Order: sequence, then structure tokens, then C-alpha cells
Amino acid sequence: MIVKKKENYQVPKKIREWIIDIPDGELYEVYISSDQKVWCTTGRFVHSSGSANATWAGFLSGELNELVLKTMGQEVLSEIISYLKQQNT
Repeated sequence: MIVKKKENYQVPKKIREWIIDIPDGELYEVYISSDQKVWCTTGRFVHSSGSANATWAGFLSGELNELVLKTMGQEVLSEIISYLKQQNT
């Protein structure tokens, strides 16, 4: 099967990111991408790796907030919400 590339497709870029790297432990990352999504990734080890995403509007309405709060803390959650609100104005 031959798959044709979409001619005008551009890979989304990270425009803001937050990382918590626990030595000999987990790696947590939240980043905002240019395609208006918020991505949450967890895990340095295969058995615990995972990711989730939401649109900017979805995140602002509460999607993934509990996950970010649990893994990254209130300060990061507040920064993400503030950043997204600034982008929507």
C-alpha cells in the first residue's frame, strides 16, 4: 500500500512545556503544541509510560486538570491555565 503525504501538513511544534524529572523515578511532562492541544506524558519506564491530550478549550473546561494537578502540582496547573487564557484573547 502506498500512502501519499498531505502536501501542506506541518508537524505541530511545542510552544511551551513543563517538565518534572525525578532521578531514578518518573518523568512527567506537559506541553502545549501549535495545533492547539495540551499533552500530558508520564513515564520513563515502559511499564508506566502513557500520554493523554486535550484541546486548549477542553483543557480550560477541566479536561486533564486532575491529571496535571496530581503529577505536576497546582503551580504548573495554574501556569498552563493562565497561558491558555492569554492565547485565547
